Amino acid sequence: MKRRVKALGLPAGDYALHGSAPMLAHGLLSEIHDIDIVARGAAWERATTLGEIGRAASGGDRLVRLPGEIELFDGWLGEDRDALIDGAIWRHGLPLVRLEEVLRFKRRLNRAKDHRHIELLVAHLSRRV
Repeated sequence: MKRRVKALGLPAGDYALHGSAPMLAHGLLSEIHDIDIVARGAAWERATTLGEIGRAASGGDRLVRLPGEIELFDGWLGEDRDALIDGAIWRHGLPLVRLEEVLRFKRRLNRAKDHRHIELLVAHLSRRV
């Protein structure tokens, strides 16, 4: 994952990995099927040079889809993009949205595919307290 994200050439400080990617980086998952990245400023500008701009399924955020199941978003379903990026933690050389934020997001959507992730996040975060 690190090599694939680094190859995008996104400027540090203007993006963070969200969705299941932070869970993989923390060892909570052994594999993921896509990499979601929330980007702003120079990182979003770089993203727009890598692929065609479309709209996310939610209809609000702009999206650049890249080969290898990488998706770059200019927002995150109405959440405070800047707070997500500014609050990111660095692990394995990548900026990751905090697990507490990933949990909040997955609880908010509460999709069937998120239920197991919610359980893993709750268990992991309760051990850290």
